[in-house]
Amino acid sequence: MLTERIGNVTLTQAVGSPYYYARYRHDGRQVARSLKTDDIGKARIDAQAISDKLTPPAKAARGDNSFRRFAEDVIAADERRVARGEKNPRLALDQRRILRCHCDEPLGDLDVRRIKTVVLDEFVEELRDKDLSSATIKMILVLVSKTLQAAARAGAIDHVPLMPKVSLKQKVRGWFSLKEYQALLKECKRHEDAGTKVYGYQITDELRRFCTFSVNTFLRPSDAKELRHRHVEIVRTKETQYLRITTDFSKTVNTPVVSMPNAVPIYETLLKTSKAAGFGNPDDFIFMPKYKNRTFVIRNLGRQLRTVLRSAGLYKSTSGETRTLYSLRHSAIMFRLIKGKDMCLLTLARNARTSVEMIDRFYAKHLTAEMNVDVLQSMR
Repeated sequence: MLTERIGNVTLTQAVGSPYYYARYRHDGRQVARSLKTDDIGKARIDAQAISDKLTPPAKAARGDNSFRRFAEDVIAADERRVARGEKNPRLALDQRRILRCHCDEPLGDLDVRRIKTVVLDEFVEELRDKDLSSATIKMILVLVSKTLQAAARAGAIDHVPLMPKVSLKQKVRGWFSLKEYQALLKECKRHEDAGTKVYGYQITDELRRFCTFSVNTFLRPSDAKELRHRHVEIVRTKETQYLRITTDFSKTVNTPVVSMPNAVPIYETLLKTSKAAGFGNPDDFIFMPKYKNRTFVIRNLGRQLRTVLRSAGLYKSTSGETRTLYSLRHSAIMFRLIKGKDMCLLTLARNARTSVEMIDRFYAKHLTAEMNVDVLQSMR
């Protein structure tokens, strides 16, 4: 006969009954309650829920309603299930990795009562800016959902907020036409002058510089946030000028990136501003150098950009695609496909640290014949 301790509840079976029973003390007396189920999995969940309700004062005394605390509770519960042989051993390991790599920084310290649907929507956008696949994002949201359900069972929140929907079909990100890109920069400047604050941090010219730098260097946001001055070299020839960007990190390969000519004065302005603030040394970061937490930097820039995009009416493209920090890289590649003279796709792909196949699948999908009608109609 099964006898299992779950928190403050003893889960048992009764002779002559197909159902599991929860036995516990309440108000000084012993209670035996039928769980009305013969399914051991459901019985354990119900027993845990009863245990959680029996101990709200003790939990409240801990004063910890953080997302991290409930996520750790979820993982610990799954580790027990793994130990009992009910779940694959990889379950708890994968969840711990997800918490450490993707959830702990943006959500870990947040009080679960503050995690609403709008917060989760922003969280998903930040995951997209990391260039994660839809399947990976869905896995991350499973842990988030289980954590919030645990918080609800413990009485920390009244209900679990609606979770964002993530399609397994990879969507092509929105990009900016030249006119939209100019409107974006103008709106950035307007928010700079107005001193707009997003989550307590003021929008400065750094957001505008990040936008122009990204569009002129083809870098992924995840690479740009880690960029240090020692990674950048200014090259000037008789014909042109450019930045040679050589990093020791990248999502793909670490081949040098060659920028557009406009990136040189943009970088020189960034360097001058950094030096005026006491930074600008080779090992200092180019963007927001005073912050060592680079995840915070990219999240902050992403939030500010979304604020600017919404106020400018540019958050969604005409075809309904959401624009994010990654749209800046997308725009950089599209501008070369449209404006570049006799552009070689292999050269573009190598410089953008991607492949011709990826450009064709995700970037050139927006390209139409009319955009390059001069090339289409050219004669030898």
